[in-house]
Amino acid sequence: MTARKREENIQETPLAVTALSGDDLREAGIDNVADLSKSVPSLQINKGQGNQIYIRGIGERTGFVRVDPTVGVYLDGLFLPRADGQLLDTVDVENLQILRGPQGTLFGKNTTGGALMLSLAKPQDEFSGYIEAGAGNYGAQKLRASANIPVAENFYTRLAFNTSRNDGYMKDGGKIGRTNAEDGYAALLQTRWDFSQQASLDNLLFIGESNGVMTNTNCNITRSDALFVDGLALLWAGDRDASQGRAYRENCESNSREQQGDLRADKGENPMLDHGFESILFGSTLSWDINESYSLKAILGLRNARESPIQSADNDGGPAEYNEAYFTDDSIRRSYSLELQLNGSAFSDRLHFTTGLFFAEENNNETFTLLTNLVGIDLSSLTQLATGQDPTRPMSAAGTVPIVGALTGNPLLKSDFELDNRTYAAFFQASYDLSRSLQLTLGARYTEETRKSDLLVTGTDFDDLTARLQAADPRFIPLSAPGLLNPITGGQTDGLFTFLGSWLEDPVGIATNVFRDRNGDGLVDYKFDDANPTSYQADETFSKLTPTVSLGYFFDESALEGTLFDNVSLYATYSEGFKSGFSEPRGVDGLARIEPEEVANTEFGIKMDLFDNRMRFNLAAYEMDYKNMQLVTVSQDSDGNLIVVFTNAGRSAIQGAEFELSWLPFPGALLSLNYSNNNYYYKEFNDTDLKELAVRNSRVGVDRSNEPFPAAPEESASLGFQASIPSPVGIFTPRIDISYKGDVFFGLDGTSAEVYALDNDNAGADGYVLIDVRLSWQNEDGDYRISAYATNLTDERFINATVAVTDSIGTFNQSYGDPRLIGADITWTF
Repeated sequence: MTARKREENIQETPLAVTALSGDDLREAGIDNVADLSKSVPSLQINKGQGNQIYIRGIGERTGFVRVDPTVGVYLDGLFLPRADGQLLDTVDVENLQILRGPQGTLFGKNTTGGALMLSLAKPQDEFSGYIEAGAGNYGAQKLRASANIPVAENFYTRLAFNTSRNDGYMKDGGKIGRTNAEDGYAALLQTRWDFSQQASLDNLLFIGESNGVMTNTNCNITRSDALFVDGLALLWAGDRDASQGRAYRENCESNSREQQGDLRADKGENPMLDHGFESILFGSTLSWDINESYSLKAILGLRNARESPIQSADNDGGPAEYNEAYFTDDSIRRSYSLELQLNGSAFSDRLHFTTGLFFAEENNNETFTLLTNLVGIDLSSLTQLATGQDPTRPMSAAGTVPIVGALTGNPLLKSDFELDNRTYAAFFQASYDLSRSLQLTLGARYTEETRKSDLLVTGTDFDDLTARLQAADPRFIPLSAPGLLNPITGGQTDGLFTFLGSWLEDPVGIATNVFRDRNGDGLVDYKFDDANPTSYQADETFSKLTPTVSLGYFFDESALEGTLFDNVSLYATYSEGFKSGFSEPRGVDGLARIEPEEVANTEFGIKMDLFDNRMRFNLAAYEMDYKNMQLVTVSQDSDGNLIVVFTNAGRSAIQGAEFELSWLPFPGALLSLNYSNNNYYYKEFNDTDLKELAVRNSRVGVDRSNEPFPAAPEESASLGFQASIPSPVGIFTPRIDISYKGDVFFGLDGTSAEVYALDNDNAGADGYVLIDVRLSWQNEDGDYRISAYATNLTDERFINATVAVTDSIGTFNQSYGDPRLIGADITWTF
């Protein structure tokens, strides 16, 4: 195991780590890193929503390029800086390690939650390989192959290829058929050159491309007095009764699971759910054994990736185009990194150390566009808003005078964001054997990050909007009066119109139909005011020294003679982690500084092997205190545009424990049992009351302390059992895996926790149990293997990735995990 960047026994490492070999992954049917979520304690991976990886409740929820992930992912020592490239298929993986808790000394950059380390199978000096093919329901197909191809006595190559596809299981009621479909490939070339007895050069080239349709979601209304439901007395396209305003609610509820049926959803005619991603990665590692005591390693990484435009959120939750968010242009991510490591030992092997330097540079860009379509409000309600009163709907269906337009800011608001990020770090960690039984580890890492951010904000061309709307229907008269301001945005009344007609005619529907998506590109056809963009720049530097200290005690073998124990070790660790701050786009208000996230972790653990090494039991208990945790919430800019923004929670904490048990009860059998319980809570978290901001333009604080952490369960467990049974025709291996995930909170804003406390279904998901079964056969020579499997055997419906926003849009969008999947694989090894 290399969790501390050197080979050592996992049971002698003073941290909580799960290590799995390539054989372990194949036997469990784990094809992708996301599948680890079922069996690794405190690990949660929400694949359907931006590749969210959480360890002990800590993760990054949005996928925006401005914010770094909190779980570091490394492929053969190469740091993968973006979540979009992290969920790798486990093809050609030799081993995988999950390090839980902050890893602020050796890995440092953005590992306040933990780290995932994948190591590839390396080129060998003999020709060998395998071919694996598989098929399953929902049109699933896969093909994998790998081959070692020696070229010369000291030069070897290894080729690997993986392709997979499926038709998706979520049916769409619009035009796009099924969603959450996947179709992709990856190719990997590795070379190894042993150019001397002491030195070698390893290179890898990874090329991957995926295309598919992102998962669809169902919708429920969470709160009737949310701003977009009834809180502002707004009327939407389809509303003909000013006293009720039902269109917004009915749009969401028409796409509820109750209305659509099982595994069905309807997002309208042209949702931007088609997703394309392509990446290329080059890595080069030079290893030099200077002598028996010292070795030097240099790791170079180059990466380029492109993500195609896609709808990132359908906030209104239904087929109408009321409120949505998109990435509307290709997002380009480029990065390179260089790490130098010196590993050594001294004092008769009592001291082991790792020290080095790390440098990384990233250039990322993305274009984010927010749609808040034209809305309506009755003049009586508008008058109440203008005087700072909570608006109420008129008593009659006809109302008074219809007011239609951009009441909540720009119908389309585009933010072009570019980030240049440079990271410098120096690290040192050493372990010294104070005695045969006692080991002290000390380490520190200094990290400095410089982030240059450029933001270009472009709003809607209101002159064009006015001209097109009046040309289509001259009954829309621009609303203007001396000194009159938009009561919500506080700005001018550009984009507001009096309708010379009745609410019974659906004036909002008439207006929005003028700008509907006619070319089928998924974007409503408002024109941007490209002649008058606003630009913002920020140049921020963040730095931190993160130390670690641990004390490990290893019981002497002589002291364990005659007991059940073969090895027992205890450890106590204190470590700190750091995730850089950044500049946060806040609509028309430009860039705001988000402070770095810092964590201090205190952990105690025990590791033991028992019963002649047939049982292994590891237990860890910990407390993590966070300062300035980076969280996403909902706010409003000075023009009234509803924006999703990051903020800092002052203080938060996690108290938890986890254990892993594996047991060989008899030859050929393996039983594993894992459990984790994490108590998450905020100590200090102040937010802004969105309704007070919208109605009275007043910033009133809201205390969100003691609110649960989002998107990760507090409790998880797994039980697995397999047994190899010899027979005259080969070896049969049946396997069963049972996994449990506890309740999950999916709220985003201030009142989500309140509605969640009343009923989990309002803003969260109940716990669930999944059962996976697998039966494998292998011939006596071991070169053929056939496996049949069923995952989620009971066809459990469970919510695995979603968001509830209760203050403003008032919707809870839910996506569902995989239904029952069945299939078979065949593998030939040569």
